Amino acid sequence: MSGVNVTICDGKYTVIQEPTGGTRVLRYGEEWRDVTGDNVIGGLAWELQEAREKIVKLEGELGDAYTELRKQRPISVFDPVVWRRAKEAKL
Repeated sequence: MSGVNVTICDGKYTVIQEPTGGTRVLRYGEEWRDVTGDNVIGGLAWELQEAREKIVKLEGELGDAYTELRKQRPISVFDPVVWRRAKEAKL
């Protein structure tokens, strides 16, 4: 099991969950809080990291079609066109 390292709020906070289970939060890159045992923070960090990885994978699988759509208008991962193409790509 690897750790998690998620930065949020334009770099203000970074949640780091070590493979050993310890969880800490940096604020502007400086040690801020030890939140070991606070499962909600660890769980949210894991889910956010997984979601970001899936978005990157989806963007890569959609390739040029995704790039062209982005030029036309902002795209949300909830956009039906994105979901249809992801389904077609079996993501």
